[in-house]
Amino acid sequence: MFLLLSATVLAPALAALAVSRARSDEAARRVALAGAALTLGLSLVSLALFYAAGGVAVDAIGPAVPLLGVRLRLGLDGFTATLFPLLGFMLLALIAAGPRAALERQNLTALLTTGSAILGVYCASDLALLAAAWVAAFLPGARLIAGRGAADKLLRRTYRIFLIGGTAPLVLALGIMAALAARRGVALPFDLQEVARAGIPEEWQSPLFALVGISVLMRMAAVPFHGWLPVLLERGPLGVTVLLAEMQVGLCVLVRVVAPLLPESCAEDMPILAALGLFSALHGSILALTQTDLRRMIGYLVASQKGLVLLGIASMNPQSLSGALLQSFALSIAVTGVTMVVWAIEARTGTADMAELGGLVAKTPRMAAFFLLLACATIGFPGALTFIGEDLLLHGILHVHPVLAVLMLGATALNGITMFRAFQRTFLGPIPRGRASGAAISALLFRERAVLLSILALTVALGVAPSRLLALHEPVVKRVLGRSAQEADVARLERISSVGMSP
Repeated sequence: MFLLLSATVLAPALAALAVSRARSDEAARRVALAGAALTLGLSLVSLALFYAAGGVAVDAIGPAVPLLGVRLRLGLDGFTATLFPLLGFMLLALIAAGPRAALERQNLTALLTTGSAILGVYCASDLALLAAAWVAAFLPGARLIAGRGAADKLLRRTYRIFLIGGTAPLVLALGIMAALAARRGVALPFDLQEVARAGIPEEWQSPLFALVGISVLMRMAAVPFHGWLPVLLERGPLGVTVLLAEMQVGLCVLVRVVAPLLPESCAEDMPILAALGLFSALHGSILALTQTDLRRMIGYLVASQKGLVLLGIASMNPQSLSGALLQSFALSIAVTGVTMVVWAIEARTGTADMAELGGLVAKTPRMAAFFLLLACATIGFPGALTFIGEDLLLHGILHVHPVLAVLMLGATALNGITMFRAFQRTFLGPIPRGRASGAAISALLFRERAVLLSILALTVALGVAPSRLLALHEPVVKRVLGRSAQEADVARLERISSVGMSP
């Protein structure tokens, strides 16, 4: 299993190396497509073996480096096992259906390398490997944006803040955890399970929770760390930005690192994340409603949806946690589809500004249909997987924070208005004279239709029959909530004992 997981993680990186040395752009695209297909195939094999092994957890131990306190240890649980084929599918979809002009050799290399690093984050069971993969996911985008020179100073400055804020606090926190484990005599202080067995001192848990939380909030574009996402989606390379916008990377750190290593802090400090999640959801939904650029609108919409998922995770309720994991999976599929339609519009008209568009349904009815259906999937329309995720989120949050659940409905309603308003302004109404949509616009190509149809089929199929996906997530939910509840009960008993013994 270690060799299989290693091969899955390294496949996109090796494909990126081959792409960089290809003789032509067309050859580079073929190599990138083959690499993405191989990644998806290996991911499906990993999922099948995980399911055959019981569907709870798989631990793959590789060689250790005692001098560095590092063990090459990889692992999958019910959540990350499903993320492997999801990322492989997204890579394949972006490369197969993305505009050729936007997927030149440098973009393909950055896209594949970013995907490889994210896969590493998903399966890393060693803190050093996790930190290396987390940082590596930021570097291809930084290099790609820096290569543009000083043409877009706002984009470069925003990405620099995103890079530093998203990496430095987490790396520092993981280093402190390893140092604390070494002080307790752990032979391999970076090994996640060894650190969990040794335990983190209670006085260190809140500061470490804050450090990790800054990086996670930055990655999930939560207020006040949200500014990078709309800028990157509007101005940055769309393929790489779609991968960086995925919320599962932050969720993996919360579920696999914060919950087992900082349980007492989770019990006490999660309400802070819940409040930030709700504020981010409302803030993003209001700003998305006011946008005229489709790319920027999607940025705020995704930030709003990430806030809802963060609220579900922080509520620490079985239904809300299960709904957050499912919703993060479902949104990745739907948002990728909507983004690809916007990408196709921009490639044909030269703009994503709704003020320059209108009446496109007369020229590209299939594009309009795909946008409408995927927009419905994004906002949780019945029949889509997002509908199941939102339902679980709402019921779970309702039991813990009834007022927050009502406000969550408000954010969801605003997101629905935003998507239907975008559809109306982009595809309906008269064609503006002398505007971008008045030019000759070609219909969707076969490869674009095939990928968008696959995305729709996937979200509907999983929405109609989500039970197997929920069953895979269930052990993760029980593990997170069981450990947190146990530690909370211990802390509560200690406080009661201290009060009873006080004079």
